[in-house]
Amino acid sequence: MTIKDLVNFGHRELIAFDSARLDAELLLAHLLGKQVTYLLAYDEEEVGYFAKWRYGRMIAKRRKGIPVAYLLSNKEFYDLDFKVNKHVLVPRPGTETLVEAVINYIQPDDLLLDVGTGSACIPISVLKHVEEVEAIAVDISSSALKVARFNAQLHGVISRMQFFQSDLLKNVPPEAFESRELVVTANLPYVPTDYKVNIETKFEPQVALYGGKDGMDIYRRLLDELLVFKPKAMFFECFDFQKAILVEHAPDYELRHVKNPLSAAGVMVLERQG
Repeated sequence: MTIKDLVNFGHRELIAFDSARLDAELLLAHLLGKQVTYLLAYDEEEVGYFAKWRYGRMIAKRRKGIPVAYLLSNKEFYDLDFKVNKHVLVPRPGTETLVEAVINYIQPDDLLLDVGTGSACIPISVLKHVEEVEAIAVDISSSALKVARFNAQLHGVISRMQFFQSDLLKNVPPEAFESRELVVTANLPYVPTDYKVNIETKFEPQVALYGGKDGMDIYRRLLDELLVFKPKAMFFECFDFQKAILVEHAPDYELRHVKNPLSAAGVMVLERQG
């Protein structure tokens, strides 16, 4: 079979997905160790039997809904490549809006705290664009923190980061926040338990998705712990209908809503007043 034949096969098998053609090309390019552009330029090239067999297995896994990023062990986010696996959520394009908002706001002498860091795509992306900033990355999962540390090392920012395994701020020493203004980012579980989600999410860590009946249980807990330290600003990702809950729990903060054209969720920015 040729490259063109295999791409067409993958496309047919994945037709239920909106990204069927792209998924088929990405998986084959990864398998062959080539760029997608190579597939287009050499589509009549023959592919060996073992490669065809491996490609068929990858396509079968994708048909089950396993995210392409997990099959590739890689996801591009904010023009950077991040290692991902089943222990972390796949970085979403919509979360780039949050990163952009933080980059435009944060000052070099501020301290960035990212809660529920996962792959650490948020703090690493900020640190790559604001060179003087340092960050603390927190996650409840030790497996997720291994991925976060790998990515920080990969992108050369590990010397500017601290990592804590903690349920929110429980195991983070208060002195870590002393002497600098605190800017907080969090893309915590905010999906209500009865909310219908994409089939792919069943392969991602469920603890990182669902946040109780109205989706905000974990954000409430985080605000209770955070407000003791009076952060300068907090950047959260959640649905528009959930912003009233944030306002209620942070009365000394003004909320600014940054709409996200790539997601049903938006970025809620809480700025300290006075």
